[in-house]
Amino acid sequence: MSSRIRETLILVLTTLILPLAVLGLGIWEQQRAPAQLAENAARRAEVAAALADLEAATRAASAEGKIAFDAQIRMDGRVYVGEAAVGLAREELSRLDRATFVENIRNTLPPVVIVCAALVFAISLLLLLGSMALGWAGRQSRDALERGFGLVRRALPPVLGLQVVLTAVGVVAAVAFEAAPLAELDNPGTGDMKLMLIAVVVMGFSLWTAGKAVFNLRHTLALFEPDPLEIDGRSVSRSEAPGLWQWIDGLADRLRALLPDQIVVGLTRGFFVTSGPKLLSPGGERFEGRTLYLPLPYLPLLRQDEAEAIIGHELGHFTGGDTEYSLRFVPIYAGVNRSLAAMVLAGRGADGSDGLITRPAVELGLFVMERFDRAVLHWSRLREFAADEAGARITSPEAQARALLRTDAVEGRIAETLGDAFHHPETAPADLVAATLDRAWEHGLDDPSGIEEPPQAHPTDTHPPRHQRLAALGVTPCPALLAEVTAPPAADAMARVRALFAAPDQLFGDLTADFTGGAREAHRAHRESLETAAAAVDAEAMLVCDSTKAGGWALTVGGVIFAAMAIGVKLQEAQFPEGANLIAGGAGLVALVFLVVGAKLLIRGEKPFVTLHPDTLVLDGVDRPLSWREIEQVGYQVVGGAANSNGLRFSVFLTSDAALPGRAKGFRRAKISRKQHKVEIASRRLRNKMTAQAFAELIERYRMADHARWVLEQQDAGAAHIDTQPG
Repeated sequence: MSSRIRETLILVLTTLILPLAVLGLGIWEQQRAPAQLAENAARRAEVAAALADLEAATRAASAEGKIAFDAQIRMDGRVYVGEAAVGLAREELSRLDRATFVENIRNTLPPVVIVCAALVFAISLLLLLGSMALGWAGRQSRDALERGFGLVRRALPPVLGLQVVLTAVGVVAAVAFEAAPLAELDNPGTGDMKLMLIAVVVMGFSLWTAGKAVFNLRHTLALFEPDPLEIDGRSVSRSEAPGLWQWIDGLADRLRALLPDQIVVGLTRGFFVTSGPKLLSPGGERFEGRTLYLPLPYLPLLRQDEAEAIIGHELGHFTGGDTEYSLRFVPIYAGVNRSLAAMVLAGRGADGSDGLITRPAVELGLFVMERFDRAVLHWSRLREFAADEAGARITSPEAQARALLRTDAVEGRIAETLGDAFHHPETAPADLVAATLDRAWEHGLDDPSGIEEPPQAHPTDTHPPRHQRLAALGVTPCPALLAEVTAPPAADAMARVRALFAAPDQLFGDLTADFTGGAREAHRAHRESLETAAAAVDAEAMLVCDSTKAGGWALTVGGVIFAAMAIGVKLQEAQFPEGANLIAGGAGLVALVFLVVGAKLLIRGEKPFVTLHPDTLVLDGVDRPLSWREIEQVGYQVVGGAANSNGLRFSVFLTSDAALPGRAKGFRRAKISRKQHKVEIASRRLRNKMTAQAFAELIERYRMADHARWVLEQQDAGAAHIDTQPG
């Protein structure tokens, strides 16, 4: 079954079939309720009439000083006469009055179940059909998309909250109806008490989940302020980049597009535009408005018309108001996602499972979000095609096509240059823009026809696949076109880019310094985390012990019981004329085995299960320590079925080049699998309140510490190698 079909089945089952099933249960309960009430009424009338006769007969006999033997009741195989019969009749009448009271209340519950289930079904159907209609309307008009799903953002939290409350009330009413007869019993049995307890737990959990969901939803309608988009780069003014601004002015004028309020240049990411709040790093400058971002390493690697086609594409987003439009989607996404999170948190059980009460609301929220995503994707792709057309309009379809292909062709050289600078900031060139161009001249460009089509790096829009964009431009890649795309950059490429700025050397050097400075800070923080992880374990050995005393005592007690059985059979040999010796011998043999093994377990007592050293792991029953670095992975099988259990089976998988150890002499028998290259030991009871979860965390801490030390060693060795190089 495909995931799509499975998701649809789950959606229909939880949002439509489930409330219909509860509705059917309510109707069935509604049909059953009057019959029980009528039966109680008839029984009460019968008992009331009998009580009147008994009281009259008792009074008459009492007046004559006699016992009213004619006034009698038979119950539980016994006959009660006189006042005893009257008392029993009165008790039965009181019980029936109580039962009638309970049944009157019980009769009000089925309508509650029916109404709640019907409303839940109606809400689910309304949201399903409404979101599909809004999705269809949203694909016809961007304004309809924004208005429709803006309404959904405001309406969805209270509607989902109402649905959860109605679901919980319906479940409580249905369970209460079925459990109500238990309240009529004078002396409920153990089974009745268990059923009553289950009913109370189900009703309490349902109401608790509904209350938690409503409580969690209270913040989802609050206004949402998006976080600023963090950009690594520098804003350049008209005085700092007169040629660049003049170039952009001309392109915007030819497109009749809105001018950007700011131009930001950097070394990373691709070309993009945005209108939301921005935060420049590392300078910390904050601003809003229309912003055009230009990645400088691309500019010398692109031809003039290719760069203009890409920038024209981005300015085309300003023309269509795409960036502002995208920003208006942010509160919608935030509102729906916060509503879903509130539902998930409300229904999440202690074991991480989803709750039945909130599951329909979660499925509905996911469906609404999917409709919204599809409509947004529809317009996003249309706007990308329109932006491509804008870029082609001020250059040519061929230039736009070359730009699409060339950005993929140059990506490898840019990634290599920046990657080397990030990993070795101390030896990075002073100008990464020029270094990228030098690498492209030296190594050439990649053939984009063999490159997988990832989406262009862009923070706000989803781009269609490259082949669709080329087809929309009417351009088919051919050998001649690919030859142009992979041609080396022009000799004057760097001069052309430098002419855009008033002080290019200063700007390119500052951007390079920002990049390498960030790399150093990242390395420093990473080394700090490695040192912290390496220091998280003690130099002294740490013992994790387990005990076999509990098993030893259990076997010893069992052995004593079987020994007593053997002795008893032997003493009563006359009662077992044919099999006394066989039974006594078998019981004695079992007793001997139990006592011997139990004694060994008691003598063994508490011993190390594993011993952890910073460099090695010692397993009890294994003949040599295992280096952490020859351990590929570990596995845990909890004995007892819960993470807080203190029994487990511990498996250690070794690397393919590590030699398998052997079994050590002693009581514990380790399992060694040559096929799986694995060592396994088990413990039924870890000591010192060590749970399976705590044990796993301890092992992971030692593994991380060893890995951190290894990385630090590699870094120190690399640094020493660099220091010893000449020059």
